[in-house]
Amino acid sequence: MLKVCIDTNIWISGIMFSGPPATIVSMAFNRKFDVILSQTILNELERNLLNKFHFSRGNTKRMINRVLQVSDLYEPTGSIKIIPDTHPDNLILETAFLGNAKYLVTGDKEHLLPLKRFKHVKIVEPSEFLIRMKNT
Repeated sequence: MLKVCIDTNIWISGIMFSGPPATIVSMAFNRKFDVILSQTILNELERNLLNKFHFSRGNTKRMINRVLQVSDLYEPTGSIKIIPDTHPDNLILETAFLGNAKYLVTGDKEHLLPLKRFKHVKIVEPSEFLIRMKNT
């Protein structure tokens, strides 16, 4: 099955709003592809749900558990240093690489999307990912 790493910004957008990220999160929850995940992504998701969007601890825990149910967990070591001074983005790249993801779906226009590819991982924005999914 297709392996996809979903960046935190897509999880947040997909949980909170409608549009392509919401479609991708729904597809993930419906197991339309294998989700590649790391504790780094989960921690950032949890932090944002609690602090930025004021989810209750209970609702945050339920959402994190739901994400974990549909994901394969990989742990980056910090060995990939492609993007200077942006350690979290390097960990996202490493997560996708370790999980042998075909796609890393992100909204990060500053650091990740300009790369377009990292080894075997295609780095795409949500709308492009959905177009590619339709064509497979």
